[in-house]
Amino acid sequence: MRSFTPPLFHRKSTLSALLALIFLSFFGTLTLSASISPKSYDWRYSVISHLLSPRDNPSHYRLAAGGLALTGLLMLPFAGYLRRQLGMIAPKAALLSAASFLAGIVALICASFVVPQHTHEVWRIRRMHELLGRSAAGFFALAMISACWCAWKGRRQDRAAARLFWIWSALTLLPLAGIFCSEALLLLTRLEPVRIKSVRAALRHSVFWHLGFWEWTGAAAIFAFLCAAVFLTPSQASVKS
Repeated sequence: MRSFTPPLFHRKSTLSALLALIFLSFFGTLTLSASISPKSYDWRYSVISHLLSPRDNPSHYRLAAGGLALTGLLMLPFAGYLRRQLGMIAPKAALLSAASFLAGIVALICASFVVPQHTHEVWRIRRMHELLGRSAAGFFALAMISACWCAWKGRRQDRAAARLFWIWSALTLLPLAGIFCSEALLLLTRLEPVRIKSVRAALRHSVFWHLGFWEWTGAAAIFAFLCAAVFLTPSQASVKS
């Protein structure tokens, strides 16, 4: 029995609606939670986890956590979409991208239920929320890098794939470089506080020093990545790996 594949415009219209819901559930919910938080929240300097913390946002942390969990659920169909579209170019890399994207979603949903706290261990891990958040970021990064590889392989056969490669690469590499530099400088300030003192003094008031800025930049990059996947993914690909 032949399987039925819905027309491309039907699939894209459904994914477009999901993108709108993802935008509202993530950016809308977190923005609302930040606006009514008892503590002043500045996205340039504060990490997203502050909005999910009962200590920092005691009255509305469930709102932020619910929005984050809903965002993860709404993102699930995109794992299969990436697998189908990119699988025509590089099946193995497409499978890695989809699997990593799915793992990132699972970690994201779990992070929304494990609230940030450092006084109690969860499964014998004191900072379980941070571990899940970093795992989600790592899986999403791997998924995006694998997708970039697929677009690179198909760039000569399809102009859309070439355009997609450059867009995806910019959306992937810039936040990754920023997060890496921010984390590296933070680690250096702990290991070599005297030597790195002047660098810290020069950058401590810059948004580029703070992880919160790069978290929000990364979240926006993932959303833009999905938008490009829906609207710019080539309809056909003839390259097989």
